[in-house]
Amino acid sequence: MPELSAELAFVLDLVETCGQKARDYFAAGPEFLRMRNKPLGGGPVTRADTELNDAIVEALRTRFPGDAIVAEESDDYEGGAWGEAGRCWHVDPIDGTREFARGNEGWTIQIGLCIDGHPALGVVHEPASYRMSWGIDHGETRVAMHKVGSGRPHNLTLSSAEMEALRLIGGRIYPLSRQHSIRRALGITAERAQSVGSVGVRMTAIARGDADVYVQAPGHTKTWDTCAPAVLIRAAGGSVTDLRGEPLSYQGPKVTHPRGVVASHGVLHDEILGRLDSLVSRWLPPAD
Repeated sequence: MPELSAELAFVLDLVETCGQKARDYFAAGPEFLRMRNKPLGGGPVTRADTELNDAIVEALRTRFPGDAIVAEESDDYEGGAWGEAGRCWHVDPIDGTREFARGNEGWTIQIGLCIDGHPALGVVHEPASYRMSWGIDHGETRVAMHKVGSGRPHNLTLSSAEMEALRLIGGRIYPLSRQHSIRRALGITAERAQSVGSVGVRMTAIARGDADVYVQAPGHTKTWDTCAPAVLIRAAGGSVTDLRGEPLSYQGPKVTHPRGVVASHGVLHDEILGRLDSLVSRWLPPAD
């Protein structure tokens, strides 16, 4: 049996159960969800976020009592002690809360496991479209799979698009969005750009071959946003780094990725980073 098979089976069952609960919340509408803003610009949250967060954390603590857990709607990860743990779960109960609360499809439930700071197992569920994606990238094991509903699982397959045909997926565009600069730097036309709220949806689209590159400027992207989908991309053969081309950190003390995120089908990753270099020099302090 491949390493982490037991963990994967457990998390797939857990996420499937939570997905059904999320669909029930989703169908109940905005009044039932009671969306509100978290303090200090922490973003939106609904009753589904908090209740699913508690259910997932309790299930993981019961099944894997020795593991650390970093979950978006919990507050016991402050201080960074989780970064010293050999095994740490990163949980986003609803990634894309605004989409979820508005009745749109672009949201996910995500659970990822880091081992010694490396994203090793990931499950990304898109309940509104009944998509489930999962992967293992650990030791000699590379698994990257996807299914829709009760259909047969298929291997996740990255695209191999050339630079002039790259499809960019990113966040919502607004007048001062850095996405405009990213598009210009990569030569992406409007026809080859998609916008969606969930980081998990963006990165999983790359793992499926439905998009080719995702670039997030330095900001507020967190470990629970990226851990699970990073496993899918890397296990399928793609690349995930920060804007300087370094691996994303999952060892604390902060949960934010301070140097942004770049995910791609891997073939052109270095060239993509090169084209972003002028932006990086403006957005980040000089490298040490």
